[in-house]
Amino acid sequence: MRFNNKTINLQRYPNTANRSLRAWSAADELILETALGLGLEKKKIALMHDTFGAMAVALSTHNPHSIITNASQLKATKLNLANNGLDKKDWEHSNPLNIQSTDIDIALLKIPKSADLFQLYIQQLHATCKSKSVILCGFMTRNFTARWKEIAELYFDDVSQSMAVKKARVLILKSPKTKIEKVPLFHTIKNDLDLNLKQYSGVFSSEKVDPATQVLLEHLPTVSEGKNILDLACGNGVIAAYLQKNQPENILSVIDDNYLAIASAKLNLGKENINYHWSDTVTACRDQKFDLILCNPPFHFEYENTIEISLTLFKEAKDALNNGGSFYIVANTHLNYRTHLTKLFNEVTQVTESGKFEVILCK
Repeated sequence: MRFNNKTINLQRYPNTANRSLRAWSAADELILETALGLGLEKKKIALMHDTFGAMAVALSTHNPHSIITNASQLKATKLNLANNGLDKKDWEHSNPLNIQSTDIDIALLKIPKSADLFQLYIQQLHATCKSKSVILCGFMTRNFTARWKEIAELYFDDVSQSMAVKKARVLILKSPKTKIEKVPLFHTIKNDLDLNLKQYSGVFSSEKVDPATQVLLEHLPTVSEGKNILDLACGNGVIAAYLQKNQPENILSVIDDNYLAIASAKLNLGKENINYHWSDTVTACRDQKFDLILCNPPFHFEYENTIEISLTLFKEAKDALNNGGSFYIVANTHLNYRTHLTKLFNEVTQVTESGKFEVILCK
């Protein structure tokens, strides 16, 4: 990527075999160029939804503060700082629920696909603003929705839009409102499982229990006491919550790449017999072995669809199973996961097929 007459070396994390995918977009470039036009010297700068750290690297001389949502984003940014000879120890970051920077002059935000997540970001950034603060929100024009502008206008009196450059635009937010109606950061999810489930905005399946997860829960095995169980890519922790309710003596672990997902799981699961891991890898469990691993693997990542990350999780799950352990997956049938799983496991069985979903058991 080129910025301010310099070439920046960027790579994606996790790596991908799809060579058409880059670690930045025209939206990143336009946000940066717009910020440069505002003047960056002696400004307090915040970065949000900077997926692979492109903006953190580009603005490193200005010591920006990054708000990190995904563990993979944290790794990607550290990787790209190192790739450009920058000391990651000098880089400051915090999470979107507790932004460790105040009186921000300029915030650079690449708009996420989820409008609910965008509102959480804007509300949290608004709390750090002063009267002259500016928030620059970049996006690709093909993804624009009027809802973004409506959300911005709830918090800022002056909301304008840039001209398009390389099919990207920037929403420019100025004059933060002094009085706003704060939206709760988390809400309750409707379900028929007799579970009181809460989750933060922007976490997967925001209105109800995901139908694929529902199918998996309907076909779970009977779990005896004293088992070590992992809810992999846990989201709000619904699978673990269901197991906890029906068999509280078991030891549960949950993993998710998304900080807000893990924060949601903590709202639902408490502290007893539960281990939380904000991570994109099963190795975060520090060589623990599991009797049972359950997973509704992701394949939507913003505007990209890929099974590469799921296939990596499958390999890690295999290595994390005890001898005789079981790995249950629920997925869309069109993803054809069984073809890949038979290369990893001795026994791969379709437990059920329900509509467009299937439950697969691997041993």
